Amino acid sequence: IVEAVVTANKCYQAAIPLHPQGVMLHSIGTPQPNAAVMARSYNQYQPNGRSVCVHGFIQRDGTYYQTLPYTMRAWHCGGAANATHIGIEMTEPASIAYTGYGAEWRDLDPDATEAHVRGTYAAAVELFAQLCTQYALDPLEDGVIISHAEGAARGIASAHADPTHLWRAFGLTMEQAKICSIHGRAYHAGTIACT
Repeated sequence: IVEAVVTANKCYQAAIPLHPQGVMLHSIGTPQPNAAVMARSYNQYQPNGRSVCVHGFIQRDGTYYQTLPYTMRAWHCGGAANATHIGIEMTEPASIAYTGYGAEWRDLDPDATEAHVRGTYAAAVELFAQLCTQYALDPLEDGVIISHAEGAARGIASAHADPTHLWRAFGLTMEQAKICSIHGRAYHAGTIACT
């Protein structure tokens, strides 16, 4: 965990309290594998002219850049879950190219893409376990660990497909992530165990 608090960000300066009731997982929506780059880009008043911020960024090797305290509300989902959920972003592999608006992408290097996606998935599961322990949350309770896409389906986040749009190509699901976050270990497709 690398502390990289984004003190220049409008969200940090607003300092609205958060009492975490869950964790919402996102992926950044651009081919950028480096969490440090993302953390730096969010350390400005309005990144890309938008009032946005998350609690942290995960990269493939498990390195995690924490950008906000968990007791401070982030502006991560464009909906009511900002007031209830910690917002975590996973970086995305440099080996994909988005093909237009939305969540459609092309895989330029399948081995590299899979390694990155599985790496960030495993790191997210470990982080879920830590956060659920820290805030006495049950990862299997409905609505505790959700994706941005699930938040959209519940009407508590804006319409996004992440991270499902990347995970489905590799047989990964939020249900697996929730189950395995109890132990902080990643689920491997084709087995019944979290390893």
